[in-house]
Amino acid sequence: MFKRVQSVYYTVKDMDRAASFYETVFGLKLKFRDGARWAQFDGGNVSLALSSPEESASLEGGAVAALEVDDLAPYEAKLAEAGCTIIQRRDMGAHGSVLAFRDPEGNIVQLFAKAAI
Repeated sequence: MFKRVQSVYYTVKDMDRAASFYETVFGLKLKFRDGARWAQFDGGNVSLALSSPEESASLEGGAVAALEVDDLAPYEAKLAEAGCTIIQRRDMGAHGSVLAFRDPEGNIVQLFAKAAI
């Protein structure tokens, strides 16, 4: 079941510089940081995040919408039926799992399911 738009993120090469920019210029409050891999800011109803190239679903850059769902499994067949191309599946351990795909227009979207606690 779809829950919410979890975050929108940009792929960055220099996490320290990028995180400092969003904190300093916009005053965004840092919610979570995983070293040079990921930084997530409080953006109100949707988080704004920064991703290292290794963590990103988008190798080309640009924004990626991350949609939070309860479970990734039910979506794989639905995505295939809709003509979507799966780009990446990844288990992030204690954080959860992601499934990145291209929508029918070629946009990159990522489904995120939190790990069971």
